[in-house]
Amino acid sequence: MNIRNKFLTYCSVAALAFSMTSCNKFLDKDPLGQTAEDEFFNSETNANAAVLGAYRSMMNSFSFGQSVVIVPEFSAVHVRHAAVYPEYELIAQHAIDATNPWIANMWQATYAAINAANNIIDEVPAMEATAISEEKRKQFVGEAKFIRALNYFFLVRAYGRVPLKLKATKEGDDIDTPQAEKKATYEQIVKDLTEAIAALPKTNPNTGDAARGRASHWSAKALLAKVYLYQASITNDYKKSADLANEVITAGGFGLVSDFSTIWTTQNTNEAIFEIQFDDQATNPLASVANDNASVLFFAKDTTVLDLYEDADKRAAFTIKKGSKNNYFMGKFPNFSPASQNLPVIRLAELYLIHAEAKARVDGSVTQAAYNSLKKVQERAGVVKPMSTYTSLANFITAVQEEKERELMFEGETWFDFARTKLALKKYKTLTDENDLIYPIPATQIGLGEGLTQNPGY
Repeated sequence: MNIRNKFLTYCSVAALAFSMTSCNKFLDKDPLGQTAEDEFFNSETNANAAVLGAYRSMMNSFSFGQSVVIVPEFSAVHVRHAAVYPEYELIAQHAIDATNPWIANMWQATYAAINAANNIIDEVPAMEATAISEEKRKQFVGEAKFIRALNYFFLVRAYGRVPLKLKATKEGDDIDTPQAEKKATYEQIVKDLTEAIAALPKTNPNTGDAARGRASHWSAKALLAKVYLYQASITNDYKKSADLANEVITAGGFGLVSDFSTIWTTQNTNEAIFEIQFDDQATNPLASVANDNASVLFFAKDTTVLDLYEDADKRAAFTIKKGSKNNYFMGKFPNFSPASQNLPVIRLAELYLIHAEAKARVDGSVTQAAYNSLKKVQERAGVVKPMSTYTSLANFITAVQEEKERELMFEGETWFDFARTKLALKKYKTLTDENDLIYPIPATQIGLGEGLTQNPGY
């Protein structure tokens, strides 16, 4: 059993145990952490606990709890660290190397979540009919496929060619998996989300916080609309993204909140499609170090991020806070003592902007339908631009991406969005090589001798 195998097995068990022993706004609290692996999937309660453990695996500081959000924000030059550490500075300078520890940490954390999801996908279908209802069997597998798709979506955008692991890693397994081409990874993500959509009911069986904290039919559709937008860089098929985004907007039952700040000050609003749920016990690692206090590690970059907003933009004052010692802070993590701040992974405003770009590309021009979706986001921000502002399709697409940057600031999206269209090459003076649009494969992974090859340019 080699190093990676040990890591994956440990992380799956640790995530599961953590889900049993910590409280959460939507998690059951069954003391099942000591159950033997071969006896675990023997009841609906235990299967549910395994699903909750898979969600938990995304909450640590190397995953969506911090690194998966903050590292791309360094790449987008939106943030800075309290100390001048090379591993952060080189990310912001687009001069990262394969030994960067955060690149390795994110890789390991996302594969740990994938392994937790794979375990559910492997085991739940094989459970005895008397142990679980067919409704819950479908739901749990659908949720696991959503989690697997979400993590592979991060990996393929961050690293390009990655191993496509679709079976759970258990002790004694041969885990050598060749790197898949981006095309194949996107196809698997689409397959997982399509199957999740079919498995998850349109009416969310969860209530309260769980309705936004567990995958649903509509969150799978929303994520798939986003995936289709990225996959179109390979397929040039934007219609799927436009159609699915429009369906979520018109039929999903979501709505833009009137006050932008309430997305974070109240959490789980009607705009939230999928939020990772943190609370007073299961705290948000990024929120705990992103505010104006003695624990701060991550700041907003400086006035350059504030300068991205017009004076009339209502989002600016909340998104970027000026604090002590003339420092600027990320305003989207207000609940930090304790750090109970949720992380919105996908919300309705992003679906409007996905639809705006995809619809314009399908129509080949700035049509009213495409413009209206952009306008919905601008109206809330208080900075509506007339349709005549957008004099070409290319101009409109850039404007939508820049609107997305302002709307999703500090949410870990801008870097990947700019890399997708190669707008990043125009935005960042330190970025001169197209190879740097993706991160290197971690040297530690290549060093394990499992046949991984480094990305070009590293």
